[in-house]
Amino acid sequence: MMTSVKFDSRVGWMLLMAFALCCEPVAGQVVIKKMQQEPQQIGPIRVLRGGGRFLIDDMVPAGNQAQDLESGGATLKTDPDLEQWLELADRYQKDGNYQAASRFWQAVLERSGDALFSDDDQTYFSLVNRVEDILAGLPPKGLQAYRVKADASAKEILAAAGSPYDSQALSQVVRQYFLSSLGDEAALTLSTLYIDRYDFVGAYRLLKKIVGHYPDPTVSLQEVYLKMALCEAFFGDASGANASIAKAESVAGELDRRRFEMVKSSVGQLNRNVPGTAVRPSGLPLGDSRRYGVMPALPRHALGDEMQPIWQFYFDPVESYNWADFKNATVLVGTEAFGDAAADTVTSAEKELIKSWREKGWRATGQLVFHDDQVYFKTAVDIVCWDAHSLSEVFSWRPVWRNAFEIDDYTKLVIMFRRNWNRAGRLRQQSPSEAPFSTREIQLFGDRIAAQMSILDGVLYTIEGEPFDDRLENLPARQQSHWNTSARRSRSNYLTAYDAQSGLVLWSLPNREKEAVVVEEAQVPDPDQELVESPYLRSGGFMGSPVNYRNLVIAPVNQGGAISVYAFDTKQNGKTVWKSFLCDEPETGAVPWSPINLSIDGSDLFVSCGLGVVFVLDPSTGMIRFAKRYHRKGVENKLLRQYGRNMNQLNFDGWSSDTVIPYGQQMICFSSDTDTIEAFNRNTGELIWRSEMNPLGTKVNYLLGVYDDILYAAGPETVIGYDLQGEGRMVLGGEQLFGGEKSYGRGMLTADGIYLPVGNKIVQIGLTSPTEKPEIIKEAHVELGTGAPLGNLYSDGEKIWVHGANRLYVLGKTNLPQANGSTKSDDIK
Repeated sequence: MMTSVKFDSRVGWMLLMAFALCCEPVAGQVVIKKMQQEPQQIGPIRVLRGGGRFLIDDMVPAGNQAQDLESGGATLKTDPDLEQWLELADRYQKDGNYQAASRFWQAVLERSGDALFSDDDQTYFSLVNRVEDILAGLPPKGLQAYRVKADASAKEILAAAGSPYDSQALSQVVRQYFLSSLGDEAALTLSTLYIDRYDFVGAYRLLKKIVGHYPDPTVSLQEVYLKMALCEAFFGDASGANASIAKAESVAGELDRRRFEMVKSSVGQLNRNVPGTAVRPSGLPLGDSRRYGVMPALPRHALGDEMQPIWQFYFDPVESYNWADFKNATVLVGTEAFGDAAADTVTSAEKELIKSWREKGWRATGQLVFHDDQVYFKTAVDIVCWDAHSLSEVFSWRPVWRNAFEIDDYTKLVIMFRRNWNRAGRLRQQSPSEAPFSTREIQLFGDRIAAQMSILDGVLYTIEGEPFDDRLENLPARQQSHWNTSARRSRSNYLTAYDAQSGLVLWSLPNREKEAVVVEEAQVPDPDQELVESPYLRSGGFMGSPVNYRNLVIAPVNQGGAISVYAFDTKQNGKTVWKSFLCDEPETGAVPWSPINLSIDGSDLFVSCGLGVVFVLDPSTGMIRFAKRYHRKGVENKLLRQYGRNMNQLNFDGWSSDTVIPYGQQMICFSSDTDTIEAFNRNTGELIWRSEMNPLGTKVNYLLGVYDDILYAAGPETVIGYDLQGEGRMVLGGEQLFGGEKSYGRGMLTADGIYLPVGNKIVQIGLTSPTEKPEIIKEAHVELGTGAPLGNLYSDGEKIWVHGANRLYVLGKTNLPQANGSTKSDDIK
């Protein structure tokens, strides 16, 4: 069996020649052929301490568990040009020509935003780190030669800013000229600004950089150590804080006794900034940009024993290639919203859909977002907005243009194979697939990426397909897959920005109207050459709704299976400010419907893209701070093997979205291609703890959120709470909770409990329990009138909203009998 070869520019020419027979000439270049490698088999994992954690070294060969396969992750970017510049700089350095070497070192510092290196193939850092290590180790003569130009450039940046506290200018100096004479002062000033913003992790990173990497600091080290102690106090690291205080006291010079005593008294008294009870309705999936997911608490008696809709909106889930069938939608208010009146609106197509929903255990893909007393709901072809308080029959706004849902490329290929497989009678010989198959099934219960929305600074961002209007003059044709299509999760779509109040379209990307201006790269790389690219995104598909950072919106983009992150200027119609390539899809594949939910905390942007690697970036520049690999776990994809596609392709059954939750110095990673939770140090990539999705045998697969230092996750039959201060120790749930019943929707986390949709009931569960067994506070029976199970739950602080795939409900308590024997909600006015 051949083994795959990953080329590294550090590999010598003799080793490269050894693989010459495996190479092909392509357009004057040498390209190493890809050789397939069987994934390593991994066996059972020993669970420790009853808390769901296990040790990394506990993985043993699988024996007869041939279906449990572990795969390597994505290929990361290395830049041969930058490596070549470093080699040239090293030659000049050895010759004592520090001025010439500095030219190449500085070029790498300015251009290595997404180029990485690794010493262990597990944790990857920016080339900036390598250059700074080289500069810090120079003799005084070499450092002085470097600083001749670096000092001048740093002074120019700070002078142009006009303020000594301009964070963007300070950040640029620290990023590109840290080893200049001004680098330590810029880092200390920037750390102070971060502390003022409660970004203690970002501040701590800068302070550690001063004491650990700056060779001749001129700033007060007493101040540096005291601020480090303050950050460590906020992390809850009392021993670290006391050690930093001791270092401050040992530094020569007069000690600022007042500051010293203030910091010393804070140790053990400061707490992390955790969500409180006053939570506003959210404009982002899982709450704010940290993805803590807490929804507003409901009034004390909002959950009744019996509940039913007091208002609902629905559209027909038509399986049709005529998009005009989707434009009709109806609002039901009062007594029309429940009972026989609601049942009469259910078509045969919807009944068939509801049957599959229950039998196959699906969960609706749709989401709601709330903003300024408005609620936003995605139909099959557009967005509808209502006043969340008045519950009127009249929309607040609805776009004139519609957009066509398009199945992603990978799924179209799988559908084609499944149909052919079925014609051959093979499906009758084994259990049929439970995955959504038809267009309406995929849109409403499969593709979670197409359902993404977010509201940031009064702008609604949504992922859409090709646009068309009511006249159907430019109706897009649905594209079919071809036999030679590659099995990659590539997709095409648009990110459209609407004014959240009026519904006016502001801009849309990719932008096909503005011409790209491209300057071809020179044959011989020149460190002084500037490369100009198109100012607007021209192609690709968005993998999740954006998050914002200052005046930027940042979103993940898929281009032919490769994942990049783009930052757009909201004031210039989505003009690209920066982009950062992350990784390409490995041959073992990826989950096509899992959204990439970016998260931001302080000065860190976190990305897990479901490809075996998690990233931390600088959100102001896109520079990758570091990347960390994790273990992927899947099973053999027999369908693709049958048709001779990627023989190493796996099916993954991990988390429903790719998300990173920042918590103090931890980054807690949830990925669609693994069955674990992994927490890493967000500055170093060191593994802190790891836990399973199903420590007691009952699986959880989606996040509810974080509240009071406990992370909550849920699944069809249970809920689990993980203690984040206790390194992921399970403190709640894990066993089957609902007596054989299942949940067919997403629950919600509030300050007064967890609310889960279980069949036709809403079950309220306490946030903590002295016995670790969840306490059921209340159960409410809900009669929707449509025969459908309860879908995804939401709270606006007053009412319970239910996203039921093609229907949206508002629930009220059922008390009042009517003359016909049915009941009427006492919430109906």
